Amino acid sequence: MKQLLLILVFSPLLLLAQDFPTHTINMEEVNVLGKKLRFKKVGLYDESFADRPNIKGFSQLEIFTDAVTDEVWTVKNATCIGIQPETDTKDAFLKINWNKDQDGCDWVGMGFGWDMWSAKDMAYIKDTIAIELEVRSTGKPFTNLPWAFGIEDYANRQAWLGYNTAFLMAKEITNEWTKVQIPFSLFPFDENEVDLTSVKQLIIQFFSEGKVEINSIKIVPFTGKLRQETTASTSKVSPKMDGDLSDWKAPFTEFESGHSFAVHYSNDSLFVAVKVEDQSPRVNEQTGSNLWNGDAIEIAFSTNTKADPKRKFFLLSDQHIGINCGANPYAWDWKESLELKTIDFKIQNNATGYTAEIAIPYKQLYKTTLKSGDKIGFEIAVDLNTTEQKRQRQDRWNSHNTEGFHLSPGKWGEVEIGF
Repeated sequence: MKQLLLILVFSPLLLLAQDFPTHTINMEEVNVLGKKLRFKKVGLYDESFADRPNIKGFSQLEIFTDAVTDEVWTVKNATCIGIQPETDTKDAFLKINWNKDQDGCDWVGMGFGWDMWSAKDMAYIKDTIAIELEVRSTGKPFTNLPWAFGIEDYANRQAWLGYNTAFLMAKEITNEWTKVQIPFSLFPFDENEVDLTSVKQLIIQFFSEGKVEINSIKIVPFTGKLRQETTASTSKVSPKMDGDLSDWKAPFTEFESGHSFAVHYSNDSLFVAVKVEDQSPRVNEQTGSNLWNGDAIEIAFSTNTKADPKRKFFLLSDQHIGINCGANPYAWDWKESLELKTIDFKIQNNATGYTAEIAIPYKQLYKTTLKSGDKIGFEIAVDLNTTEQKRQRQDRWNSHNTEGFHLSPGKWGEVEIGF
């Protein structure tokens, strides 16, 4: 009996572009859901290539629609995951019920070797497509799918991407079919040497537990934005560093977690204002570079408008600065590993947490000069303390569901200098 070798991956939940240890699973260790090979019968002149739905000539668009064939497999342990084909008055779909949080469920997942396991050449379309899932809830609405997605080639090399709520095309997943679009270019193909001229399958890895229904998985054109954007105001009068945010002209941009921030650009400084939602504000007894392990604000940004926004490493023009927001506040530069005495800031408590105003002088920006219309990479994070005198969580603006912005500028959002 032939063995189908599937390299399956263990990964932390919701991480983008990480290195994963692999595990080889033989055919005896998985359930192939379809019983027979499926071949589409097409007469010699029945269908021309030009008439087939395609994206720049790529026509292998349907990963899963309504048929469970031997292109679909799942781990064999039925106590970890149950997959049941269902049909209602309108649709045929998959009902999935999984629970990784139990003994014997170290790896829980399934795969789709679509187009009869053929090798798909996706190299020339990778920047213009997304994987689109239609899913719905079987109970209450939710926003988070604790899944990771893997693309595997025929050399068993894989690239993995964690789910991000930015992929959700609605406010939440309800009992109506809801679209999730995963931009294909976000997968770390280059780092993992995946051969996109010979793609074998899509793999989904499940974490935690849950229930969901899948109506379809398709390749679709992608024209959306890969990162969040905001605008910096450039009025002649700069905000005063007094803790009062009423003089800010820049629009405040909200985090998914409820905080908000604004950016202002002047002739000599970059200004940032932050409204932090915190029930136990300004608790941070850390010193030096450890300020992240308490109530703090972290700001990362680029001063090079021509830098590759997808880069995975810091350039000399990239900055990472933190403000300890405790009783003895100070500013810190992680790149230079020193306290920044030149940064002016004001922190003030309010009814729901605290506010912070921060002014970063240009000599801290390598004397960069920006003009209206310029765009720079930018990320802001709020570190939240607990009664145990350590960080409970970190809320981020653009990379809210994935860690690592302090290492990878590719996880930042973008600020446009206003007119």
